[in-house]
Amino acid sequence: MLTNLHVKNLALIKDIEISFDRGLNILSGETGAGKSILLGSINLALGSRADTDLIRTGEEEAFVELVFSADEPELRETLKNLDIPYDDGQLIITRKIRDKAGICKINGETVTQKTLRDVSSLLIDIHGQHEHQSLLNEENHSKVIDNFGRESIGSVKEQYQTAYRNYRKKKEEIKAFSEDPEEIRRELDFLQFEIKEIEDAKIVKGEEEKLMAEFSLIQHKKQIAEGLSEIEGLLTDETEENILRAVRAASQIQPFDPSVKELSEALNDLQGVLSDIVKDVKNRLIDAEPDEERLKELDARIDLIEHLKKKYGGSEEEILKSYQEFIHKADALQKFSENRETVFNELKEEQHKLVKAASLLHEARAHLAADFDQRMIISLQNLNFNDVRFETQIEETNRYSSNGADEIRFLISTNIGEPLKPLSKVASGGEMSRIMLAIKSLTAATDEIDTLIFDEIDTGISGKTAGAVALKMAKIAEKHQVIVISHLPQIVAMADHHYRIAKNVYGNETVTEIRKLNENESLEELARLSGTGEVTETAFENAKELKASLKTKMRES
Repeated sequence: MLTNLHVKNLALIKDIEISFDRGLNILSGETGAGKSILLGSINLALGSRADTDLIRTGEEEAFVELVFSADEPELRETLKNLDIPYDDGQLIITRKIRDKAGICKINGETVTQKTLRDVSSLLIDIHGQHEHQSLLNEENHSKVIDNFGRESIGSVKEQYQTAYRNYRKKKEEIKAFSEDPEEIRRELDFLQFEIKEIEDAKIVKGEEEKLMAEFSLIQHKKQIAEGLSEIEGLLTDETEENILRAVRAASQIQPFDPSVKELSEALNDLQGVLSDIVKDVKNRLIDAEPDEERLKELDARIDLIEHLKKKYGGSEEEILKSYQEFIHKADALQKFSENRETVFNELKEEQHKLVKAASLLHEARAHLAADFDQRMIISLQNLNFNDVRFETQIEETNRYSSNGADEIRFLISTNIGEPLKPLSKVASGGEMSRIMLAIKSLTAATDEIDTLIFDEIDTGISGKTAGAVALKMAKIAEKHQVIVISHLPQIVAMADHHYRIAKNVYGNETVTEIRKLNENESLEELARLSGTGEVTETAFENAKELKASLKTKMRES
């Protein structure tokens, strides 16, 4: 609901602030008083194109502020996605118009004009100036039909939307399976080759170091054998015999010189050590022959490990790690191929369900449309469309959205002999407003947009039809906030809240002002509109009688 309007320095408006209430809010005033400026200021706040010529003469900027009280789920979700703060159910839209660049804000956050229009379309519908007219957008016609039959069609539409969500979810899953199956097969074959290559190698952590040590040993056995042979040659039998003779000589002189005992013992030890060394050298010489076959085996194994290191990592650990990754990826690709077929089959099933649900929704809408058309014709006839024809055209397509697969458009003919045409071809703003009024009278109970503004609603009507228009507006105002700019007595008489717009001259400046009227002032304004402009006693009594008569009809309707 629009709770407050504040306008500064816009055209003839110097500073106006108005509080609106629920129900039927009527704005009246003499021609040229500034009613269109007031409506234009609301349009500006809702994102329409700003003309700097609208800035009041002598001022640098114009300012418009709208305050809404609203807490609809769609609005809350939209603001959340835009990161606009919204906690207490109050929404404040401001628009500044300057020579260089204007500023648009929602709850203090600067936004673009497009964002402003998107958000405001959830709050308010303005009719009569071909701006913010959701009805002219044929994408909204299905919403009108669905709102009209919400109780009867609700479960069918919910089933469709569930089917649509499931279908879209499965479509998203399919994106993960968009790769060429042949390419996947080739990748799997290559992975399996790499896995087999590593498996066949039977890599063991730390193996290479041991192999290199063994290879080095075998590779140098010839040098080792030569060295051992030289040692053996030096440690000849003659050497051993000489040491043995020295031992005997020492033992012979020991009785004459007791100190030779230590020398004798040392020579005995030397003889034992030498004997052990000679034996060890001879044993080593036996094993010192190079094993050429083993050397070839070691060389081939070391080359294989080096090849795998270059291909899969710089160490045995990296080779084994790559092996595990290949196993995991190959398993995933194997499952991918299996799952791909499963998901595509599931998509076909969800598509079948979607098509069936769309067909049921189409049938339900077609049934609703027949009833809607009949009631629309009656409603339009009450609004002075005497020779009207109205038809809801529903075409089932294969293009699916969250709202179904139907293209729905309203067609109308307002004169005998004229063909049915889309609503967008209706030229008159007054006609468009009354058509919307007829629709709102049928869908008021379920329409999600809370605030409706009607301008030019009284164009081309009078008498009995004017009374019917007034009653319909009052009926809509039971469920919505309705703001109407009008000079028609029958409509003004139904006001729950009445405002008068006037143009006044102060010194050398002209100012448009607005004031909320009390009950007696409202009757005086009604008398002025009903007569010649002068509020006579008779005109005042006639105004009271008109108001009472329409209120009685409202209670009886």
